[in-house]
Amino acid sequence: MSRSPHADVLQPSRAAEADAPRPPAESARYLERIDGILPLLRTNTLKAAELRRMSDESIRAMADVGVFRAVQPRQWGGLEVDPSTWEEGLARLGSACPAGSWVAALLGGHAWYLGLFSQQAQQDVWGENPDARAASSLAATGKVERVEGGFRLTGRWRFLSGVDHAQWVLLGGVIPDEGDGPEFRTFLLPAFDYEIDQDSWQVAGLQGSGSKDVTVDAVVPEYRTLTVDALYHHTEPGKAVNTGPIFDLPWMSMWAYNIASCAIGAATGALDAFIDDNRRRVSAVTGAAATQNAALHTRLAEAVTLVRDTRARIPRTWGPIYADVVAGTPISGETRVQARFEASQAIGQCLAAVTKVFEIGGGAVLGSDKLFQHYLRDLMGMRNHPIGIYENHAGLYATTLFGAPVELPFTKAHIGCVL
Repeated sequence: MSRSPHADVLQPSRAAEADAPRPPAESARYLERIDGILPLLRTNTLKAAELRRMSDESIRAMADVGVFRAVQPRQWGGLEVDPSTWEEGLARLGSACPAGSWVAALLGGHAWYLGLFSQQAQQDVWGENPDARAASSLAATGKVERVEGGFRLTGRWRFLSGVDHAQWVLLGGVIPDEGDGPEFRTFLLPAFDYEIDQDSWQVAGLQGSGSKDVTVDAVVPEYRTLTVDALYHHTEPGKAVNTGPIFDLPWMSMWAYNIASCAIGAATGALDAFIDDNRRRVSAVTGAAATQNAALHTRLAEAVTLVRDTRARIPRTWGPIYADVVAGTPISGETRVQARFEASQAIGQCLAAVTKVFEIGGGAVLGSDKLFQHYLRDLMGMRNHPIGIYENHAGLYATTLFGAPVELPFTKAHIGCVL
């Protein structure tokens, strides 16, 4: 009998015990390793803004401590850390370099998403390079047409964070109506299939994320696509081989919290920088020390409490969700919607907290060499991400508070039906 040309690559190589959750001690060590690189990331954060991408040194440091492997499938050398540890790690990174946290959330988080693709697609990405990373743009801005053997993608996709440090991209696209309506899919392409527009990321916040545009003219095979149908019905092909509990986490809730964790980190870093600057600041008008300013006291106390409250949501939200997926308990629509809204609202809450102290910080906080203004502008960029516009997520969550069931009707035309 003839062998399939992919017979070898489709065999999972992970150990039999790989389905078990990671021991808490391993998660603690992961966070300790992140703590060890924070001084370097903080030193390089202004440099990243000048480069309009993360420095190679910072990317290497994050790779060395396992950031890009944290939620990668274990069969490819990933850590499969629990979600509370993953999100806390992003918050810690963001306290030193918000753009670095953002790139970690996207490039690192995509390792989890790639684990949902077919085994053959995963082999393409990690078979020869387990450290390969993927950037993404899921907005369907380019053209897709079905051709023999797959799909032809042409056009321009925007805002691929960290794309300079990726070897692959994930692009959203809509297949035109072929009789039963248009169909959205995610398409996976290697670096030789796209070109980065190096002049496309000219912004005032999150400069270091390097969220540049790419142009494409390439054919993508069917097996390197992921359908909305699979995401909606939880039948992603990668789950057949990546059976660790993290791959049953709710997709949209996880992505919302990835952005929220970056914002929590950026707000933490901004307030730390504000406190450090104001230890020595003296009013040019009254000569009084800033540390004795009652108005500053009130604003700072409020701001720190707001940010700490958002950070406390991470284990409070993800501890029970993770316990459920470990136990095999389905995650309800109500839980998914609540997590998405609270993550989105946390981003606005973090920006509001930092704005409180900005308003009484004096003109010095605007100095281009000040970490505070850098963190604030990055937070503003995060607030404008679609996930950060929490007003768009409030309605669905509010209906659950009135007792309405949550089950969005399936449509294969876009990913908005996926909870």
